[in-house]
Amino acid sequence: MIQNYHELSDRELEMFEKQTLRTIVQALQQYSREAKDIFDNAMASSSNEVIVLAEDLVQYALEVAEVFPMNKRFAGFIDYKRARWSPFVSGLMPQVLLVDAKASKENNRDTLQRSQLPMDAEFRKSDGSIGKLAAGVPGHLEIPSATSEPIYAVTTTILVHYYYKDNLTGMPPFRDLQSIYVLAVPHGRLKDRYNPDPDTTFFGEGKHSSARNEDPRIRVYFSRLKKACPWRLQELKFLPGHDFSSPRWREGESLEEEILLPFSYLPR
Repeated sequence: MIQNYHELSDRELEMFEKQTLRTIVQALQQYSREAKDIFDNAMASSSNEVIVLAEDLVQYALEVAEVFPMNKRFAGFIDYKRARWSPFVSGLMPQVLLVDAKASKENNRDTLQRSQLPMDAEFRKSDGSIGKLAAGVPGHLEIPSATSEPIYAVTTTILVHYYYKDNLTGMPPFRDLQSIYVLAVPHGRLKDRYNPDPDTTFFGEGKHSSARNEDPRIRVYFSRLKKACPWRLQELKFLPGHDFSSPRWREGESLEEEILLPFSYLPR
């Protein structure tokens, strides 16, 4: 039984991340009816308050997504953090699941701080120069075990992006949740595939002010991530006349292979 992610091939590590993403998408789908009702009708006086609302919804949705928890805390600046044993074909893999919630009227990109970035990033700035940002999320959390060998809980980073439009009536519903995007950001060990150079990347320059001592930021572009690997960008879309989001899983290792597959779920 393999329980050390260092012994997995890069392909196996990707499949482990894919399995984790499937679990998150399933949980979000099952909670999507209540999530939309709360998101649309809860009062929020600013975009920052809407983001806090999204953070709460992620917490609620993932309450049912736990597997075999570890009594260990991960210290980091990400909304949802769980150390756990996660079933995999090779055995129970120790994992730190990191899920960050976003909410925006944009549906094409997310902004990450360095503390939320699992991979050293390189990209082209708008002036053509090369930008770099070192990862702030470690590749694993080392945990003492009952044996002589420590446990290496591999970090897995997921972004949940609530895309919405405002309803400017001053009455509920205050907004209209359009889609829930779910992104699996690759582990740092996979940099050679996803970001080998500044021109092969799903990253872009983020907005921050050094004059205000803001931490450096970076952007993740949805279309670029999907082009690199379609299954890493999932969309649960709300269709007119339907309470739940549309249960579709994006499958494929390349754009040529991309297909959308329906999946079953239980209402919650």
